[in-house]
Amino acid sequence: MDVPKPGQDRPPLGRVGVIAAVGFGIGVAWPWLADVHLVPSPPSDDAVESPSAAPSQASGAPAPASSGSSGADPGDSPPEPAPARTRDESVKVGELQVFACRDGKSKKSDNCDKVAFDPLARGPLAALAACDAAKGASETLSIGFELDFDEKTIADVFSGKSTTFPKDKARDLVACAKKEFESVRLDGLDHEHAKYTVFYFVEFVPAGTVVEAAHAAAAEEATTDASGLATVSWDVAVVRDAPESGKIETRLRYGTRVVVAGRRGNWYLVKYDAKGDKGWVHRNALGL
Repeated sequence: MDVPKPGQDRPPLGRVGVIAAVGFGIGVAWPWLADVHLVPSPPSDDAVESPSAAPSQASGAPAPASSGSSGADPGDSPPEPAPARTRDESVKVGELQVFACRDGKSKKSDNCDKVAFDPLARGPLAALAACDAAKGASETLSIGFELDFDEKTIADVFSGKSTTFPKDKARDLVACAKKEFESVRLDGLDHEHAKYTVFYFVEFVPAGTVVEAAHAAAAEEATTDASGLATVSWDVAVVRDAPESGKIETRLRYGTRVVVAGRRGNWYLVKYDAKGDKGWVHRNALGL
């Protein structure tokens, strides 16, 4: 049995201190080397959440768009403007179609010329837009005329088979047409045969219809200056706020004197009363 000598019964404090120091160093360095976080890391500047942030934003969910934002890409082009629309009912009058022609004994001819009825017909046909039966209509009226050059009159006005209107509406429109044409005479029109059957397709356009590009371009046709006096040569001349299918402003009686102020195609801008009111009248109604 060994008996410790004096001084050997004391613990080796130096060795214990070295071991303790090495152990402490390993304990501090190991989490850093192994990338292990024993306590939460302080938040970075980017991760700081504002006090008013919604829970969905704190959890990493995408933030909803604000109520004042449309969500559109700032680089997107602006929305296209709303298309122009018509204010009133109007009509589109097709080309004159000669269906048949006959001599004085009502014998049909195989070769029919294009009788010069069109200048007389277009104004009264355009006036059908104001007929009560035309309100809100978007159908097509096939309207026929029996022209009698022996009597210089329109012998009959009727609806053709290609009409898309219901029968009662077609009947009402034909009645309006008869009133418009009752004073029209065929004097002075070029023709080769005594009698003709002719047709027009009249397409009705309701108010609020998108204005077609071609129609808009025609409406913007340049107006040329014109001056002088003219006299209404028809029994009744229709005055419109725009050429062709404009709204009817008034009607002028035969013999009314007007002051010509401008021209656009076959239409003349005229002053028709002492107040200086203006409107558009077809050239044929003025004998020009």
